Amino acid sequence: MAAVARAAQPPLWTRSFIAGTFLNFFIAGNYFMLMVIMTAYALNVYQAPPAAAAFCASAFIVGTLVSRFLCAPLMEKFGRVPVLVVACVCEVVFSVLYLVHEPLLALIGGRLLHGFAYGTASTTVATVMTSLIPSQRKGEGIGYFMLSVTLGSAIGPFVGIFLSNNFGYDWVFVVASVLVALAVPASLLLKPAKGSAVKGRPAKARAEEAAAADAASGARTGAPAEERREEAMATQLEAAADDPCGAGAAATKPAAMSAPVPEDGSDTARVPSTHLEEKVTEKLEHSPLSRFVEAGVLPIALVCGLLFFGYSSLLTFLTPYADQIGLSRAASVFFVAYALAMFVTRPFTGRAFDRVGPHPVMVPAFVAFVVGMALVAEASNDFILLGAAMLLGFGVGTVQSCGLAMAVRVTSDARLSVGNATFYMLLDVGVGIGPILLGLVVPLIGYSALYLAMAAVGALALVLFMIVARTEKGTRTA
Repeated sequence: MAAVARAAQPPLWTRSFIAGTFLNFFIAGNYFMLMVIMTAYALNVYQAPPAAAAFCASAFIVGTLVSRFLCAPLMEKFGRVPVLVVACVCEVVFSVLYLVHEPLLALIGGRLLHGFAYGTASTTVATVMTSLIPSQRKGEGIGYFMLSVTLGSAIGPFVGIFLSNNFGYDWVFVVASVLVALAVPASLLLKPAKGSAVKGRPAKARAEEAAAADAASGARTGAPAEERREEAMATQLEAAADDPCGAGAAATKPAAMSAPVPEDGSDTARVPSTHLEEKVTEKLEHSPLSRFVEAGVLPIALVCGLLFFGYSSLLTFLTPYADQIGLSRAASVFFVAYALAMFVTRPFTGRAFDRVGPHPVMVPAFVAFVVGMALVAEASNDFILLGAAMLLGFGVGTVQSCGLAMAVRVTSDARLSVGNATFYMLLDVGVGIGPILLGLVVPLIGYSALYLAMAAVGALALVLFMIVARTEKGTRTA
């Protein structure tokens, strides 16, 4: 029976899935290879002040964050694959321009534009890939897809540091340019899910996407229109039961519930998956922000963004902390152990997510993050620090991939680009503001206390996750 069930599953490893996964590795490897050496490059080559040198690195994140707001309208206007191809070409151009050794202000401007290109490429390829992955295999497929980032985060920094220390910065720029150049042919191999390609005419594109939303987004694949109509009615009755006086029923009912389900079966009246999502959707539905932000994704994106705020403390302060406590040797391979744990656990957690839902998978991941941060704070030898790296790799990797799976499975294909942009935007905010805020705190409390505080942030994220996900409809907990 198990063999029959596996045979009945739709294919995952298609040409487009493989091409998109490799593409994501190419752009992630380029990003991490350059990010890890950029501050030192500005200090050593330009003799830039420390603050300006640090901004050469962080300017990239600023450009990425801006792209999250704009790439969804760009995809709607020009199409997903055309936007992806142009973004990959721009990444190649900006990577090559580092070899020109332009003035410092031009370097910062180039970093901003490179970040915009990377943010557009990463959001667009995620949108294409999440629309391609069969609904029954969302968790598994996204888990495999996100392994490309894991490999990039492990190989990129290692290659960047090795080349800069042994051959000079120009070799880093050459290798980074060649690596990201491979993303261009990979982007040309991508074929979007049928009916999901945006043609450059928004009205026509929205009509096409609405007709294909059931098949592409996986919200309720194959459900007849009558069943969806009954589901929407049942949800409305449930909401009415929660408000026995009926005073707020008309005022608080989201438009997604009250709108009729089209007779053609298109998924334009998606029922929100949680009561919290219903409330957020109601607030933002008629706001100008709705063009750039997918309301239903905000709750889980905020939770994941909070966890990535804690994760930013590792990126920023692990090296000086390890030097202080005499564990520099372990710190040099910390992110290798971190990435290895991600690589090993993500496929299993993705499949488990598809079978049992988010709670049994993500709760242990949040706990692993809390314990990992506590071990970093109290590390006294190499084994403790590397054990913490593996716990954190499991925790961060699982929360990121399963959080994205939660986000995309409640987003119709017509809004998938906005949903992906919203999710990654909140992760960027967490990683971007972390170094700034935590940099103000470290002189006051020290590194060890900082990592204990980040363990508390992880515990807070777990509490918020339980609030966000407790009412998710259709989630199996056994």
